[in-house]
Amino acid sequence: MLSAMRLFAVALLVASAAAAPQSSDFISQSFIINGQPKIRTLNQKFDQDLSGNYEYAYELDNGQRVEQVGRVQPGPEPETGSISQQGSYQFVGDDGNTYEVSYVADENGFQPQGAHLPQPPAQIPEYEQLRRDYPQLFWAESGGAGIVFDDRLRFNLPQVGDPLLDARLEDRVV
Repeated sequence: MLSAMRLFAVALLVASAAAAPQSSDFISQSFIINGQPKIRTLNQKFDQDLSGNYEYAYELDNGQRVEQVGRVQPGPEPETGSISQQGSYQFVGDDGNTYEVSYVADENGFQPQGAHLPQPPAQIPEYEQLRRDYPQLFWAESGGAGIVFDDRLRFNLPQVGDPLLDARLEDRVV
């Protein structure tokens, strides 16, 4: 019985040795996990200064790459201000093409640019003529959200070229 146990123990050790990975570079091999290849980080970086400005980047072996720089603009009071971010990212799409997007994100919003992104249509010539003929339609573009009239703030009123409004405002000038 003792020799049968020894034989079983030896067989178990041989089976374990046969099942063990045969490569000395076992950790760095790519594996398929749940149907997805394991993706390795080729390089990464994160630096931040005491003001909160930072630089961030990484690159993966599947073609994905990200770079971003963030700059803090202090506000007039403590705990106020904004941050502007500029960067890019790159990835390989399902179609096998590599896509790259560069962007700025600041007080004007997220502004991406890329060859594959849709572009706004060219301005129609009639638009500039409308701007000259009817400037009151473009009050929002000049930064005016409203005016104070009769001690009340009125929104969406014409800002330029309304004779009735101009006459009423002239009466108020001291």
